[in-house]
Amino acid sequence: FSISTMMTRRRCTILLLGLLQMLALCFRTGEASSKRILTARRAATTTTTTTPLPAFVVSTSLSNRFSSTKMHSSTETKADSVPTSSEDNGENNSNNDNGGAPDNNNFIPPWSMSQLKTPSSKAYARFRQHVNPLARRYQMSTDLPENWPQSDFKNVNLPLYLDIGCGKGGFLLELCGRRHGTKSTGGSGISTYKEGEIIRDDTYMNSTKAYEDTTSAWLPKEMNYLGLEIRPGVSQYAQARVMKRGLDGILSFVGCNANVDLDRLLTIYNQESSSDASSDSTARLAFVSIQFPDPHFKKAHSKRRVVTPELVSTLAKFMKEGDVVFLQSDIKEALEAMRERFVEDDGLKYFDEYRENAEEEEYQMDNPLGIPTEREVSVVKKGLPIFRTLFTRNGV
Repeated sequence: FSISTMMTRRRCTILLLGLLQMLALCFRTGEASSKRILTARRAATTTTTTTPLPAFVVSTSLSNRFSSTKMHSSTETKADSVPTSSEDNGENNSNNDNGGAPDNNNFIPPWSMSQLKTPSSKAYARFRQHVNPLARRYQMSTDLPENWPQSDFKNVNLPLYLDIGCGKGGFLLELCGRRHGTKSTGGSGISTYKEGEIIRDDTYMNSTKAYEDTTSAWLPKEMNYLGLEIRPGVSQYAQARVMKRGLDGILSFVGCNANVDLDRLLTIYNQESSSDASSDSTARLAFVSIQFPDPHFKKAHSKRRVVTPELVSTLAKFMKEGDVVFLQSDIKEALEAMRERFVEDDGLKYFDEYRENAEEEEYQMDNPLGIPTEREVSVVKKGLPIFRTLFTRNGV
């Protein structure tokens, strides 16, 4: 044999040995994986213990530690930011692991989870855009301080402005700041928000200065303002901004599912205002805004939409004649879905659709408040249409 032939055979032998080693390694790895899978399957079929509960489920004794936690002073945990399969399919998981009705006493509401980061940090301001409101965790009642609403409002005898799905609270902060920002709050004697002042750390608030405030035509001079937000952590972030703007005592944000807690919140607010004999109470739900809610495009997800027949009935229960519900969205189908709830059943009975003139084009009314939301500013900059309608409570 020549030297070149020997070298070629040697290279081939080395390559063949390398391939055999790789095959052996793959075989051992696959065999180990198969053994682990078989072991897990056998354990799942033979074990008698119950399935571990999700991260947000705790024992009753641990739950008691959080009973006094304010729901809008908390945020979601890391486990909270990655939902389990039972959370994403909450509408199909009404039973607990034992086959019976879930015991909510053993759960912590997602709005009462322990805090991870400083509310004002930039990283903390990034949140999930969507949650499933029908998931079991979001069907729980939120925790309220024992002295709510006095804990959040200086005067509970005032009419209430309610913004459902308030997000990070920019709209309510701007609305409340423009109407009441020159007042001293928090006992410091100094307000951190003044008309025309440039807020360096808030691009949205600076971009709204060009919009005219027309709220005086629709809102009472003195009001309390309440924002509801379902996403854990978002309402806590919004609440942290209230003190920064010097608006504590007249503005508050609550983390909850509006379709679960709205009736309870308004009942407590009305009871506390009526029990205060020191002054004449004008407390009522005077104005409600639902602006740019999650459209839930998929037909299977339509039941997740925030405006339900039950929500309309609750609003009618606490509103008086002449009080207003304002709806707007940049998606026509989403607005029509909300409107349908107000023109059928209890909505048709208790609310009348407002039209300034008969020639007004459908859904093309101007914003009655003048002050835009964050989403509204973005849509206007893109030159896209915004669809609006307004309902007033009748005397029925």
